[in-house]
Amino acid sequence: MDVKKKLKVFLIEDAQRIRSVLIEVLQQTDNVEVIGFAESEKEALNQLRSIEWDVAIVDIGLREGSGLAVLSGLKSDGRHYGSRLVFTSNPSNALKNRTMSLGAEGFFDKSREMDSLVDHIQALAH
Repeated sequence: MDVKKKLKVFLIEDAQRIRSVLIEVLQQTDNVEVIGFAESEKEALNQLRSIEWDVAIVDIGLREGSGLAVLSGLKSDGRHYGSRLVFTSNPSNALKNRTMSLGAEGFFDKSREMDSLVDHIQALAH
C-alpha cells in the first residue's frame, strides 16, 4: 500500500479564533497536517528556519512584528523553503504585489477567501 506523505502546514496567525478555525478545517483535509503555529514575527522565523514544512500561511498583522518581515526574512535566507500563502484582512493590490515580490505564492482575503485558501492547500496536497 502506498502511503502518501502529508503536506506539512505551519500557521503564522495571532488571532486565536481564526487560527482555531483554520486548524480545524485543515485537519479535516486528507493529506494535510498542521504542524504548528506562531503568533509573532520572531517566533515564526525561528520555527520556520528550524523545522521541515511545506506550506506557511502568513498573516500580515501580527502581535509583534509583521508577516511582511517574516516573508522578507525567509527570502533573504537564500534557502529553498515551502510555499508561502498570505492570509490577510487588508487585501489591497499594493500589499498583494509587495508580498508576491517577497516570495508569497498566494494572497487570500480573510473576510471572503478562507474557502479559496483551503482549496489551494487541498490542491497542493494531492
